[in-house]
Parts: sequence; structure tokens; C-alpha cells
Amino acid sequence: MKFHRSFLTLIMTGSLLLASFSGNAEIVSDSDKWNFGAEVYLWGASLDAKPDGGANVHMSFKDILDDLDMGAMVILGARKGRWSAMSDILYLDLGDDDKLAVPGPSGPLPGKLDWELEAWVISLAGGYTIMQNDAYHLDLLVGARYLDIDIPISVKVGPVKVKTSVGGDIWDGVAGLMGKVDLTDKWYINYYADAGAGDSDFTWQMRWGLNYKFDKVDAVFGYRHLSWKIGDGLDKLTLKGPFAGVKFFF
Repeated sequence: MKFHRSFLTLIMTGSLLLASFSGNAEIVSDSDKWNFGAEVYLWGASLDAKPDGGANVHMSFKDILDDLDMGAMVILGARKGRWSAMSDILYLDLGDDDKLAVPGPSGPLPGKLDWELEAWVISLAGGYTIMQNDAYHLDLLVGARYLDIDIPISVKVGPVKVKTSVGGDIWDGVAGLMGKVDLTDKWYINYYADAGAGDSDFTWQMRWGLNYKFDKVDAVFGYRHLSWKIGDGLDKLTLKGPFAGVKFFF
């Protein structure tokens, strides 16, 4: 995946924003039937990125939200006995326009920069429970994480208008662990961690959440850290921050 340094800030803004593979809807079942769940949550993530040979760039959650046009996220989980499967699909559409002042022979020339960023993040994994009793369970997971980014850019100075587009895609294989520990009848902790590589040099993440069971849904509050070492112009990309959400089971 090639990153052009001129547009590094734009690419960093769109590189996942809220998510990739998360701990997902936690389902425990001893049944021979499939059980399903979904989790909807907001991740208050900040972003840190370091270009090759450059200084670290930081964007707060508010900075990211200012440029967000549309976002959609679907996280689903399924379990049958000791077997589980999960998917996480994220779509992002960011955009903004900025005024420019380009040096000219008679003084600065007014200009305009328009940019848009479309990003897909798709994660899939299958798991198997390797430890389980009435109070906890631990799953071993294997899967893949995919990132695709497209950034169309338009620059206009006077009557001259130039359009271009940058972006690329990354496939990484990942392996990890996911588990759940009951604290009381209502409270429980779930956790997730994975690591892998492929088109990127290395990627890893961890997530933990404190959950409370209501009659029909569960509430979750936690923290998540997601990181890539990509290369090709971008040395490191990290998203981290607290999250809150709701889990549904059906």
C-alpha cells in the first residue's frame, strides 16, 4: 500500500477512524443451535500517525468528527456450542474544502482544495472455545483484517483545476484470544486481543469492556487500542480511546 506524503494527513484521518475488528457481541452457548448477537457502539478514538522519518501527527476525536460526512458500522457474532464466527464491517465517508493562497508573480493567488475520503474496513474470524466453565470462557480466533482507502482530491487555482486520487488496500492475517469472565449475575468483563501481519509489517489490537446485563440488552463501557506498522511512507498508525455501546442477542 503506497502512501503519498503530500496527502499523509488525509490518509491518517481516514485510516479506520472508529474501528476494525472488535471484541464483538459476546455470546456463550452450549446449545447445538446457532445463537446470534450484535453490538452497536461509539468509539471516542484519537489518532496518532508517524510518517517515515517524520514527526508524529495527532488528531483528537473532535478533529475527526468535524470532517465526518457519513459512517456506517455493522458488527455481528454467532456461536454454536464451542464454535464461533464474527464479522465487523465499517464504511466511512469524510470530506472538507479549504481555501489556499498560492504564490504568484503579482502576489498570492486564491485557490481551493476539495478532498473526500472513502474507507472500508472488513474483518472476519472464526473461533473455538479452548477453556470454559460456568463463570468464564476463552476462545482461540483466526481470521483476516482488510483496509481499503480511496481519496479523490481536487485543487483549483484561478481557472486551472487539477484532479487526482490516492489510496490503496491492505490484507492482514490475524490470530488472537477472546474471553469473558462473570463477576456477578449482572456484571461481567469481556476482553479481546489479536496480532498479525501481511501487507502491513505488523498489526495488533486489544479491547476490554465492563458489561451490565439488562432485561433485553447489555450495556458495555471499555477501552480499545488498534495499531499498524505499515511502511511505504507511513511508519506507524494508532487509534485508541474509550468506547460505550449496547449489545443485542437474538
